[in-house]
Amino acid sequence: MAKRETSEARTLVQILEEAIEKEQHSYDYYANAARQSGKPSVKRMFLRLAEMEKDHFAELNKQLDYVKAQIIVDSAITGGS
Repeated sequence: MAKRETSEARTLVQILEEAIEKEQHSYDYYANAARQSGKPSVKRMFLRLAEMEKDHFAELNKQLDYVKAQIIVDSAITGGS
């Protein structure tokens, strides 16, 4: 049973890492679009979207840190199995 939980936790780590990468790409995309926009209202919209992606990035990193810490705790409790 512990093997399966470890495998699921590792999969969760991979999913969170992939999501973080996607949020970073989205942030970069919107920030670049804002830089290229000549219209102030469009620039503001892209900057708001970029800021939202930054918030998502931060939240996902927080969740990833929690999951990684939980893996360490679970491993300590089960003796690494």
